[in-house]
Amino acid sequence: MSITGKLFGRGDPEGREGPGTDTTVSRQAVSLAQQGRFGEAIGCFDRVLEEDPTNVKMWNNKGVFLDLIGRDQDALVCWERALSIDPGFAPAWVSRGMLHRRRNRFEEALACYDRALELNPDSAVAWYNRSGIFVAMHRLDDAVACYERVLSIDPHFVAAWTDLGYAHFLRHRHEEAVTCYDRAIADDPGSVRVWSLKGGALYALGEYRKALECFDRVLAIDPKYAAGWSMKCSVLYHLGMYRHALACADKALEINPGCELTTQVRKMLLSLIQKW
Repeated sequence: MSITGKLFGRGDPEGREGPGTDTTVSRQAVSLAQQGRFGEAIGCFDRVLEEDPTNVKMWNNKGVFLDLIGRDQDALVCWERALSIDPGFAPAWVSRGMLHRRRNRFEEALACYDRALELNPDSAVAWYNRSGIFVAMHRLDDAVACYERVLSIDPHFVAAWTDLGYAHFLRHRHEEAVTCYDRAIADDPGSVRVWSLKGGALYALGEYRKALECFDRVLAIDPKYAAGWSMKCSVLYHLGMYRHALACADKALEINPGCELTTQVRKMLLSLIQKW
């Protein structure tokens, strides 16, 4: 999840934006963090909190940034402060859950998400993060149920469609996976990840021509995506187009020379071509 996706809280009244609004301050902080200037990013929240020490969203977001730089205890203090001001502020529990998730403390993370959902049962973000825990615990049925709950709340939650598709893929329900990826693509047609996953599901179904179309789309979006060239190489191999597959393998290795699997595939292709 992006830095922006980690920021939660109540929006500014009527979508208002200006130099002092929570939204603007958070965007400034994100911009600084993306430049590696986390100290300055946290300073954005501190300046707001000096004037408005009861701003729970700023306490939450400051905690998120402290978590990102590994200052766990300081982050937890921020979330505790937010909850002491507003015990019903569910985003603070979501943020705590994300910290535990990154430390592979799954039960602690689930407890946080459950608390967030007690406070706000219609939080798509909390349901989505909860589903990720179940995937990590290999409880795919529970994960699928959570993703479906997310999408009942927000049918345009692209990440949920994508991850629901992958959960179906892991359960070998490839056609259902493709359907989910199509829903994600409808809202985000430029996603390399979703097109790649759709191509992988079609490949597993033996739909090589359709898979090839997906990987071509991937490479049209990002021609330097080495995995895209490798996947296209695999599809062309299954279609018996060995010389074209070899060209894709060469392109993949030009971008990522260290890929051992592609190197092995290239050797196999050379052997096949030489036998002709």
